[in-house]
Amino acid sequence: MAKVKTERNYYPHAVIGMILGMVVACGWVIKIATDNPVEMDTFYMEKYQKVDHSINKILDLQAKFDAKFDLAYSTEKFEIGDNSITIRLTDKSGQPVNDANMMMMLSRPDSNKENKEMKPSHVENGNYTFGPFEINKPGRWQILSKIEVGEFKGYHKNEAYAAQ
Repeated sequence: MAKVKTERNYYPHAVIGMILGMVVACGWVIKIATDNPVEMDTFYMEKYQKVDHSINKILDLQAKFDAKFDLAYSTEKFEIGDNSITIRLTDKSGQPVNDANMMMMLSRPDSNKENKEMKPSHVENGNYTFGPFEINKPGRWQILSKIEVGEFKGYHKNEAYAAQ
């Protein structure tokens, strides 16, 4: 008796394997996305929808602010523990400005979890002092400031490094 040769068709197995592979890949992408959420940029200290809607007005106000005022930061280095920072605001002629509405935020460049929003604790002769505040992680920190003087509005970013 002769053997009948039967051919096996592996096509359905390949299709099922591809479908299962896609399900595993989708699950892997979802896990990566939930482990690494998108962090919002906090430069303008506003929701991005509001910034996106009025960016031209914001940039115009920023240009007017930069043409009229100068800013100087007192430090580029923090120590682990209590710190303070002073921002000096003057007009272009060098006269101190004491009537500004100023807000400062300390932020890490890679995360918004440690953001610290502050108002000045002391204002004297154009020097806006913020603090004391605690720095508990070494590395790079961003100093974001939002300043309003009358109809002028400006945003500034400076970086400082925290060392142990």
